[in-house]
Amino acid sequence: MNILLQTLWLTTTILIRQLVYGDYDPLSYNCAESSYSYSLGGKFQANLNNTLSRLLDKASTSSFANITNGTGIDQVYGLYYCTRNIDHQACHSCVQAGAHKIVQLCKSLKEGILWYQDCTLRYANRSIFSLEEETPVYPYYNYTSNVSSYILDPYRDKFEITMEGLVNQASNDEGFATTLVNLSSGMSLRGFVQCTPDILGAPCYRCLSTALRLIDLWANTIVFLPSCLLRFDIYGSPSPINPIPQRHLSVGYIVLISLLSVIAVSFLLGGFWFWKCRPTSQGLLIKVTQAEASIQEPTERGRVHGLARFTYSQVEEMTNWFTRKLGEGGYGIVYYGCLSDASSREVAVKVLSKNDAPKQFSTEIDVFGRISHKNLVSLVGYCEEGTHLALIYEYMARGDLKVLLTDQTDSLCWKNRLYILIDISQGLDYLHNGCSPPIVHRDVKAANILLNQHLHAKVSDFGISKIFPSEYVSNLSTRVVGTPGYLDPQYNLTGQLNEKSDVYSFGVVMLELITGRVAVSRYTNLVHWVRALIESGDIGNILDSKLREDVDENYTTIWKATELAMKCVSLDTAERPTMSQIVTELKECLAMETHAQISMTASPSMEMATALILNTLMSPTPR
Repeated sequence: MNILLQTLWLTTTILIRQLVYGDYDPLSYNCAESSYSYSLGGKFQANLNNTLSRLLDKASTSSFANITNGTGIDQVYGLYYCTRNIDHQACHSCVQAGAHKIVQLCKSLKEGILWYQDCTLRYANRSIFSLEEETPVYPYYNYTSNVSSYILDPYRDKFEITMEGLVNQASNDEGFATTLVNLSSGMSLRGFVQCTPDILGAPCYRCLSTALRLIDLWANTIVFLPSCLLRFDIYGSPSPINPIPQRHLSVGYIVLISLLSVIAVSFLLGGFWFWKCRPTSQGLLIKVTQAEASIQEPTERGRVHGLARFTYSQVEEMTNWFTRKLGEGGYGIVYYGCLSDASSREVAVKVLSKNDAPKQFSTEIDVFGRISHKNLVSLVGYCEEGTHLALIYEYMARGDLKVLLTDQTDSLCWKNRLYILIDISQGLDYLHNGCSPPIVHRDVKAANILLNQHLHAKVSDFGISKIFPSEYVSNLSTRVVGTPGYLDPQYNLTGQLNEKSDVYSFGVVMLELITGRVAVSRYTNLVHWVRALIESGDIGNILDSKLREDVDENYTTIWKATELAMKCVSLDTAERPTMSQIVTELKECLAMETHAQISMTASPSMEMATALILNTLMSPTPR
């Protein structure tokens, strides 16, 4: 009975605390799944808890604080900032709610951020102080029908002047500005902008300018970025915008709800107390079996799929004790190696930590067991021994496409770039249409396109790929993961995943090959840059300068490819082509390019060249 009363008291206390401190869900959050994970009960978790506790203490007296705790790989950087229109008590309540939620939502991950209307809270295992960061981004959709183009279009100029004025004021002042202006006799606009107090001046201006672009006029009424936020509200006729809901409860409501909760919980616990607390051998057996199954899952999958399993000592031997490093990604380091058997086959060995990337390790084994295509990197085998995890791939001598594009000493001709694009598109087309159920890669980018010595391209890195359910659906709701600059904006906004998300990412890779620029630089997003040039009619500056002499004055296939790329990166997923359509159009570009090169000699006709190419580059066959 004493235990029952203690449980009732604890439950009531938790309920009251949640009601008083507003333990409610954030508007949005992002847990960087590309970052490393930490072990529960380890040093990083202790440092994280200490950091959040110290931040919470400061929230009672300050609207902004940043703290670092620990050293080395267990070091934690944390910060919060509250909007300037709330008092310290409200700021403390918001940060407290965030501190509870962020460890739940970003469990075991070393980087996370969440946004409430009144505060932003984040932590990472890297420095996040005094940085202007524009990703991840969260544009909060138009949550009321009162904000519509029909009503507000007449005030477009006044809206833009007002919001741009706030951006300028905040960047020139203390990183904060708000105003209320009349749009008409019965309607007013309130604008609000704020940067983190550790970025002022030009960085604040750039962050808020990005947020203003993401408002997309009336489509979004609030935009959160890691380093700033921007929002607007409309008041008057028609009825004002409903504010984002907050939990403000009076003491009377708190007491009433608490008493009712106690009564309800006591009945529930009284009826199910013995059933809940009596352990059964069957229940213990189920838990042990599930745990063992989880531990053995990657190994069992590897055996089922016929992959070679290597010991860790074999991995050390094939890499010559990790002598030659090829690269480093979010989930591990890749080394050059040679198999010690008679073949002496060259391989690339990705070494992971079991604490950092068990999910990615398992996913790659599962995906590789389902795929086989000339334009997808093949998995030779794997190692799973204690805490040691490794994946052994075929070796691609020319490295990844990102390195090749940034290499000033090596230039790809346009025809080779077309071949590379066809290789990539065929690999993705196979994943989408040649596999049953289909597979969405989710991280198509130049760094994940590998090239052999003949510049044949293959898609790699399936650690965050998504295998659709056997009962195939057109959209799958899932946690948003991917690389900024390549990430489909619609998927990022809604969490709805389908093959068109890969199409968007592929379109960005196309633009990289056409322009010779990277997807995201410190100040430029490639898609936005190309779109702005096209809209202004300045299409001549889109082309990579290295290609100008190569194509001479024959830009036909480049403009055709550019048009295709812009379709791929359309914000409307319905306007994006399928990978099968992309393969067809790229082959047509290659046929046209081939015909242009041989048109001045006695060579086969355009039709013969087209037929030859289309017949030799086959589409995937469903398995």
